[in-house]
Amino acid sequence: MKKLCFIIIGAILFNFISLASVSALSISIYVPEKYTDIIAGDRLYFEIGVEYPENPRRKDLRLEYEILTLEEEVIAQSKGLKAIKTQASFVESIIVPESAMSKMHLIRVKIGDYGDLKEEVSASFFIINNSASQIKLYLFITIGAVIIIGILIIFSLLIKKK
Repeated sequence: MKKLCFIIIGAILFNFISLASVSALSISIYVPEKYTDIIAGDRLYFEIGVEYPENPRRKDLRLEYEILTLEEEVIAQSKGLKAIKTQASFVESIIVPESAMSKMHLIRVKIGDYGDLKEEVSASFFIINNSASQIKLYLFITIGAVIIIGILIIFSLLIKKK
């Protein structure tokens, strides 16, 4: 009988000790179609879904947002704090730097608490050059060409008068 009690107590203690810390945190990120092609300098909007069914009460989660090149170079970042219970969905944004190159980039979201909980997810989007800056460049080139042609016309008229 004593052996049976020790075996039962040992099995119960073994179950409590061997329980691994498992997190059921699930995050998703969605970049709306309107923002899959974005102009450098604009604000990128994205939706984050967080499901945390094992969380019985509100918990603060730290969020880090990063815009990266495909070579994993961070070109912009932002941080925030959200309190969630079992699930949440919210729209966030980050400003794309005007210096960003025209190519595919990633938006990465890292979620963690003040303990061992750490998750990350990413989505891709394409940055296009700012058409306004291209228009300004073409305008300056055109104005410069008009000024040079004007100077040449005035110079040729002065030469013909002599």
